Amino acid sequence: MSAVRRGISSSSASSKNKNTARPTKMNKEEIPLSESLGPPLTSATLDGADSDEENYNNNNNGNSSGARGTLNIEQRYEQERQASKVKHWRDNSHCAGLVEPTWQDELNHSNPCCGCCPNVDLDGSDEIEAGACGCVYISAFVCSKLGAGRVGNMAILKQSQEWVEEIQEDEETGQDTKRRFTRPRFDCIVGPFWPMLVCVTYPLIIGVSFWTLVTSIPGKSFLLQAFWALCTGGLLLSLTLVSCRDPGILPKYSQSPPQDDGSWRWNDQAQSYRPRG
Repeated sequence: MSAVRRGISSSSASSKNKNTARPTKMNKEEIPLSESLGPPLTSATLDGADSDEENYNNNNNGNSSGARGTLNIEQRYEQERQASKVKHWRDNSHCAGLVEPTWQDELNHSNPCCGCCPNVDLDGSDEIEAGACGCVYISAFVCSKLGAGRVGNMAILKQSQEWVEEIQEDEETGQDTKRRFTRPRFDCIVGPFWPMLVCVTYPLIIGVSFWTLVTSIPGKSFLLQAFWALCTGGLLLSLTLVSCRDPGILPKYSQSPPQDDGSWRWNDQAQSYRPRG
């Protein structure tokens, strides 16, 4: 009986071992899910799928490729325009911020209804301050019709050329040499807020002066009337001269100028050396 039991137990043990061994063998021979679904995806297969999808889209919508081509052209044009603007900014003869080269360009790329002041941060500089947005657009509209020049956001109404003489140190000999060259001189220039001057400041002065002329000046002595007229005319003349004169725009120096006493510093916004202060 014991022998029979041993045989039964051994046979049952062997059958258990076989049953447990079969799943192990199946696990070793298990097929991945990706292979069971079909052949492996290769780069050629993916390219073919992309081309098939593109052909399907082109057949169902003939304008899709044209729209993509137009977008690429617009992007290329915008990049070239930005590159031209940056080149003009760096090659400018005077220190100024990054703006459109001409007032006509400013007018073409401005929209007062949708915000004419795009916040472009290139080389750490912004195009237009938020407060000057409307005035810059008015300047673009008026100055483009008048053919006025531009330096920064200031309008050049009249300019001429002036001779400048500078003393520079020769790199080879180390001696001081004189260099004579011409650069633009701004004879008549107005700031970016000239619309406020024309529409607010002048009408305010003229209106108050006219009210004084009508209500207070009649019946006064001749000397008082002459003094009032002289003061009013001098005020208007002084305001005009100050508003249309060069405020002191610094010429651009790509290298440290000869008059540098160690206080000049490089300014990224103007792409030039400038004195401290």
